[in-house]
Amino acid sequence: MKRRDFLQATGLLSANLIVGHSVLALRKAEAATGLPVAALQAELDPRKDLLLISGSVAPNKVDYNASYSKRKQLTPQVRVVASSAQAVGATIRWATGNGVSFAIRSGGHSYEGLSQSADLVIDVRGMSAVQLSADKKSVVIGSGASLGAVYKALEPSNRAIPAGTCFPVGVAGHSLGGGFGLLGRPFGLACDSVLAMEVVDAAGQVLSVSAQENPDLFWALRGGGNGSFGVVTKFNFRTSAVNLVAKFAITWKKPVAQAAKIVLAWQEWLENLPPAVTCTLHVTKEPGGVIQVHIAGLSVDSQTRLVAELQRLQKLAGSADTQSTSTLTFARAATIFNGGGPPYESVLMKGKSDYVSEPMSEQGILTLLNGLLEARGEIAVLFDSYGGAINKVASDATAFVHRGSTKYLIQYYMQWESPGATETNLAMMRTLYSAMRPYVSGSCYVNYCDLDLGEGYAKAYWGDNLPRLMKIKAAFDPKNVFRHAQSVPVEIS
Repeated sequence: MKRRDFLQATGLLSANLIVGHSVLALRKAEAATGLPVAALQAELDPRKDLLLISGSVAPNKVDYNASYSKRKQLTPQVRVVASSAQAVGATIRWATGNGVSFAIRSGGHSYEGLSQSADLVIDVRGMSAVQLSADKKSVVIGSGASLGAVYKALEPSNRAIPAGTCFPVGVAGHSLGGGFGLLGRPFGLACDSVLAMEVVDAAGQVLSVSAQENPDLFWALRGGGNGSFGVVTKFNFRTSAVNLVAKFAITWKKPVAQAAKIVLAWQEWLENLPPAVTCTLHVTKEPGGVIQVHIAGLSVDSQTRLVAELQRLQKLAGSADTQSTSTLTFARAATIFNGGGPPYESVLMKGKSDYVSEPMSEQGILTLLNGLLEARGEIAVLFDSYGGAINKVASDATAFVHRGSTKYLIQYYMQWESPGATETNLAMMRTLYSAMRPYVSGSCYVNYCDLDLGEGYAKAYWGDNLPRLMKIKAAFDPKNVFRHAQSVPVEIS
């Protein structure tokens, strides 16, 4: 009999076991986990921090275990939903003192489940406050806040941070990996607006991190990804003034050869696209061997100027089948673009990514589109436009290296219903991805983590910034306390 089955049979692993003050509850928790849970409980604030044992139900009925990637779902023996940096520090000290491995959880949208652990999860969702400064030029955000919560809190002020479109995504993981969104070209990535952070280090100490304090760590955390250097518990972001925006969508449905010409035209259009406009090109297959090319985005300039840009695009690509433009508030536009699902999705999925730094050849685009048609399943491919403020930041100014000549990011995405289809769909994705190797840069986006990259992940994510990241890792976390399958390595094997 497996240990877990034995504990369930004897009632030691209760479906409703929540650690409280009682001696009995603590004894049950320690019997269930084999860990000194009472010592951890003693370090936490029972009024504000939540300590959950595997299988327990939280008092507020929140399913803290649910994560976006159902394929990578794990249930930890112990979860601490921390309400403060001090609680995080105490949990880290308890974990390191008892040899317990852990993961750090915010929004839980890691494509490969890197915020999951079978042992301990330090969950920052107990810190989710959003407080705008008196002058509205900056905002302090708890690392457990979701992007949707941030947008909602900032809406009355007509301010925003440039971040992603999926509302349930956590601000922490998104920003630490870079953070592309539909305000990217006018205002930069999310990490570019970070002014300061509160961080708990490997010793459980609370650090202030900014350009003035711990500047090396500040550099590393802006693009170095999550779970490598410490636990960020609070952010201070610069806000950008944004009220009315011009939204657009434009679509073609064409055979492969014509669809390829449209993608080529889009690439050419991007070269002179004003930085006010950010967009994503989305290609999918349709019945009858047809490819749909759909481009949607926002402009912080006028709708009139946006329409002129769409006319320029169609001179290059040919007349679209449909086109729409409208002027609305950023808050309303963000809600329309929200891809997160109500209120939280947990799905079987796989994602991959590529950066394109030179315009892709027609042969490369044809390879992609034909690959979509040949795939038996539905693979979505999205091209996120870079340039503008994103590329004005030097590639070594932050840990996020994909600047300068970067044209766009490609995301390959697939989700499915049946667990029995998993291996077939993964193979389908890998076949298409493999076919694209001659036409892309070899660089990838850390926020679309991909275990298929193997040992080459660190170079793909951080490029020439990797040596400095490793040096900072060695300085702040020499024992590699903060680690997962794709964290910044202490050394290259």
